[in-house]
Amino acid sequence: MKEPRRYLLGLEPFFEGGWLHKGKRGRSWDVENEVVAISLFGDVTIDLSNVKSLPPVIQIRAYAIRRDVDIIVPWGTEVELVGRANNHLLSDGAPPVSIPDGTHSVKISGHTFLGDVTTREAVGPR
Repeated sequence: MKEPRRYLLGLEPFFEGGWLHKGKRGRSWDVENEVVAISLFGDVTIDLSNVKSLPPVIQIRAYAIRRDVDIIVPWGTEVELVGRANNHLLSDGAPPVSIPDGTHSVKISGHTFLGDVTTREAVGPR
């Protein structure tokens, strides 16, 4: 059976707070093993610091096309960021951590074209 996957699209002028959608964004959610984020007309923020459940290893494919994909990881999470930056940047702002048992790992494959893929750590331990 195929692993569950979630797609997050940044279409800001049209949907998320734009002309066609005035609702609030989700806060707490169940994270799948694979997340695909595409920022085309709006930014995408993936907040992993306040989730209902978090698998031990998360694969994120981030495509920043003219906008940004920002990933917020919980304190003490290992982050691996690879990919290709065309015209802009891939930035890993999460501090390096050793990998003890129970540590979550986020593996990000980032690709940019006139946008940025960045990670940062949530404020303080829980």
